[in-house]
Amino acid sequence: MADKYVRSTDGSDADNGTTWALAKATLSAGLSACAAGDRLFVSQAHAEPSGSSLNSPGTLAAPVLVICGNDGAAPPTAVATSGVVTGGVNFSNTLYVYGLSFISSGFCYFQQGSSAVQRFESCKFETTNPGSGGGFYSGGNNSTYLTEFINCTFKWGHANNVTAMAGYTRIVGGGAAAGSATPNYCFGLISDRSAADVDITAFDFSSLGSTVNIFGVGGGSGRLTVRDSKLPASWTGSLVTGTIPCKGQRFEMFNCDGADTNYRLWVEDYAGSVKQETTIVLTGGASDGTTPIAWKMTTSSSAKYPAIVLESPELAVWNDSVGAAVTATVEIVHDSQGAGSGAAFQDDEVWLELVHLGTSGFPLGARLTDCKADVLASAANQASSSSTWTTTGLTTPVKQKLSVTFTPQEKGFVLARVVLAKASKTVYVDPAMTVA
Repeated sequence: MADKYVRSTDGSDADNGTTWALAKATLSAGLSACAAGDRLFVSQAHAEPSGSSLNSPGTLAAPVLVICGNDGAAPPTAVATSGVVTGGVNFSNTLYVYGLSFISSGFCYFQQGSSAVQRFESCKFETTNPGSGGGFYSGGNNSTYLTEFINCTFKWGHANNVTAMAGYTRIVGGGAAAGSATPNYCFGLISDRSAADVDITAFDFSSLGSTVNIFGVGGGSGRLTVRDSKLPASWTGSLVTGTIPCKGQRFEMFNCDGADTNYRLWVEDYAGSVKQETTIVLTGGASDGTTPIAWKMTTSSSAKYPAIVLESPELAVWNDSVGAAVTATVEIVHDSQGAGSGAAFQDDEVWLELVHLGTSGFPLGARLTDCKADVLASAANQASSSSTWTTTGLTTPVKQKLSVTFTPQEKGFVLARVVLAKASKTVYVDPAMTVA
């Protein structure tokens, strides 16, 4: 491993970059001087004059480290977060970047070229274009990319500026910078890139307008999730803007709010939506300790048994029983939505499917469901229930329960989902599954 240096104030790309006195003047030249595994120190006073292709020689086995540091010592004894790279840039190959600001009126691209990991920590990303152009793209043309943004801030110059993602993108901490324009949506899919897996955790959206949308649809497939994040006060935006074009896109929000609410849930996909519900709730059912909670599952007109179905988030209950039959039960209620007798839901309209540890000596799961036996079987009513619900707003409530009986062979979690497969229907689910 060798150290190289970049400092625009007195550097020269004609120098070899081995000390601050012989620093390169540009980040592009500094990376060109590096070998796999080297550290490239960028002065806290650095100002990259224009955008360029920034090709890291780093590999998965030996990433290049690009670190903004105080140029009073070599190597720096303290990191910094003030070095600036202006103009659109194109990062390729594996590297780690700490403390740089990327400020562009055009587009910045991450993960171009070969399969790579790129990790940015305590960096700033800002678009300055006051018009419709400009933005940031992460992820390459296949699914072998990982791009991570740790404690980074994003600042949009215009509502139409784009931050779009493909491959696996992970954002942890950070947030929208003060003074940012409110984009039409904060993060979206790239239609001509690989499938996206986007995970956003502990992100602060609160400096944006109350109508901001979190995600935007695209032409590609992907699962985009935001959790444990702060929304703008009195937020009225949408989890996702645009019409979801295919079952291969799913957008999820867990525990995000602009106030002190820690149970918010919102899921959108081609087959419908799932949201938290605090009015129509099961007596003695799920609760955050103070507020009773249910899940409201509403299908789109596209839902259809057996292929296009709306799945709830996962339910998990630890099971200690081995070798004896137990029954997993989830309570539901609806406003006479079913095709069965008494307007009950039938077992090809809504059902519970679960996985339990059904193999002795191995953690091999067994999948079971109370859906009808197969696609050609006749449908039957799901079981009625005598449970007590608050049914405010329902005209003719029908209470039912979804149950699966099984004999576990190992202790472990029972994992389950409620599945709704009837177009344009609504069911309220108590997410406190019981196994007894």
